[in-house]
Amino acid sequence: MASQYSHKHFFRHVPNHQLVSYFSAKAVELDVDFSALKEKEVDRIFLAFTALPEAQQAVMEAEFQDIHAMACEGGIAALIDEAHFYNDETFVEHVAEFEGFHAKVMWAFLEKHTYWVGATMFLHADNVSSSYWKRRNDLPNVPPNVDESAIKALADEISAFFHKNEGRGRNCQVEPYRRHNKEYFFAYPEDFGLTAVEWESDALKTRARHPAFEIIFVYCEEEGALDIYAPKNTKAVPELQRIFARTILNLETLSNGRIDKRVYDLDPLGDAEFTFKIEPESGIEKIMVTQLRLTLKHGGKRRISLEAHTKNNPQAVYELLEELNPPAYFVTQTRVKVIFEPTVGRRAKTRTFNITYPNSCALGHDGDDLKIREILEKSGIEPQP
Repeated sequence: MASQYSHKHFFRHVPNHQLVSYFSAKAVELDVDFSALKEKEVDRIFLAFTALPEAQQAVMEAEFQDIHAMACEGGIAALIDEAHFYNDETFVEHVAEFEGFHAKVMWAFLEKHTYWVGATMFLHADNVSSSYWKRRNDLPNVPPNVDESAIKALADEISAFFHKNEGRGRNCQVEPYRRHNKEYFFAYPEDFGLTAVEWESDALKTRARHPAFEIIFVYCEEEGALDIYAPKNTKAVPELQRIFARTILNLETLSNGRIDKRVYDLDPLGDAEFTFKIEPESGIEKIMVTQLRLTLKHGGKRRISLEAHTKNNPQAVYELLEELNPPAYFVTQTRVKVIFEPTVGRRAKTRTFNITYPNSCALGHDGDDLKIREILEKSGIEPQP
């Protein structure tokens, strides 16, 4: 995830020649001689940019923030996935030529803009907390219909459902994207009207507007799985499942199915002898348990949480567990830290996540998170459908 945006931070991280290309593409004349500037010498660029007309700045500020948000490992992965969809076999090689995430992403923004919208949507979906996704994995393995007529039918039925039941959703647009073996459908129904206080030039004004709210469907034919992200609309999920089945899967009826009810058996992680089955080609150096939550088997709803510093001692949690010697217990939550193999010139990246009984896991289903899930599966932790 990229850090908080600021103009100077952004200008420092984008190479000068790319800034020249960007402003040239926008037909913007900055009163700056870039050839006389050293890299990261940004004060004159900042002053010249903030002297531009307000409306012109606003358009570029929005793009700068989008580029900045994509300047992270997840953003690069999303761009690579979208390039893969377009059968661009040279994208990875080209993007690797640039040093730093901002340079890589700015190159993609300027030279491969076709990939931009899809990649930004994938990154957004990847950053949604797993607790917001509602999964159903008992659907028949049928291919999705992504014809224009089916996409319009999905939008129309979402609109009709929310308009009939809540008085909003008068309009709706759905945008489909394919990513590896999954189909993503980003739906934007019209929300209730609201007023907002905004600056227009040097005057503060109140405007009425109709924003959109967001629903994301992710369907995997191989798994017969449908994930739905519908924040603040969880009661609508069963009907959204039926709408999706009718319009995209051509299923006239859909049984009252179940949300994913697989159960994690976390007790093996309470054993100091437990080892994760890490394949050499995974790019993962080490996985360790940094926290355990124990629920006592007897004596009511009593819990013990154990946490220890594992930087210099990966077994610290287990040593603490042995020292405390608690009565009989179940492991009902664990925090796991994954350390990836370092690359040349960069520190090793890490990923920390919780798994909670019965079936909550704060990992996504793509990129590095998918690699970790595969290791959990091979290690007997990730439950099978």
